[in-house]
Amino acid sequence: MDNFTSDRLPDSYAICLLGHGSRDPEGIEEFLILWKKLRGRKFCRITECGFLEFAKPDISEALSACRQDGIQNIIIVPGILLPGEHTHRDIPEAIRKASRNHPEINIFYAEPLGTKDEVMQVCRDRIEEAGKSSPKSIPRPETLLMIVAHGSHDTNSNFQAEKNLLLLGQKSGFCKTVTHFAGTSQYSPEDTLEKLLPQEFHRVILLPYFLFTGVWVKRVHALAETFSRKYPNIEFLNASCLKHHELIVDTLIQQARESIS
Repeated sequence: MDNFTSDRLPDSYAICLLGHGSRDPEGIEEFLILWKKLRGRKFCRITECGFLEFAKPDISEALSACRQDGIQNIIIVPGILLPGEHTHRDIPEAIRKASRNHPEINIFYAEPLGTKDEVMQVCRDRIEEAGKSSPKSIPRPETLLMIVAHGSHDTNSNFQAEKNLLLLGQKSGFCKTVTHFAGTSQYSPEDTLEKLLPQEFHRVILLPYFLFTGVWVKRVHALAETFSRKYPNIEFLNASCLKHHELIVDTLIQQARESIS
């Protein structure tokens, strides 16, 4: 194992940042900004990127771009928040294929971002931004925080994420915090929100727990407009998804370093 004595990886390493991919060009652009920020930190001599679907370069093309002169090690860093089929199945399968075709290259696989402290701070920043976008002064004890995240069929993963997101809301002083897992819940986010609104809230902040925009983020943001018409006495505010916040870049670097430690 290499002995790392500086903030930069040895020149024998490359990083491959992998995104899910999106049919939404805006989401792809946000991912590319994150990649450029990661590359701009100069943590690694070579930092390439790719997508699992919907966009190019795909994962095999991205790994090929990493295999330049002197590269002996590639760290695959998923630009993904929560574990799921992509992190448990799709990326490991691509790693196995690459390892068979290029046995001379060591491939390391970093963990997804999860709900690490730095990521929770990004959520707090997005929530603060949403609150400042309103001229009204409504205290947190009168506010519902609704978080929509992409769910996993791994119930333990969902449980841990929900636990940490609930703690985020409690520490931030919200009256109530609820997490809706898109794609795995038997209810729609509209149903989840509707069940909560008979309670006495004066404000609802909707936080999409996604890195980049896309179908689900835009659906979450559309809830504010729909429910504002139905409940005119409640203020609905949209928080941004997490995007390419500098703390996200910090956490990607941390995950890469931990994968080889």
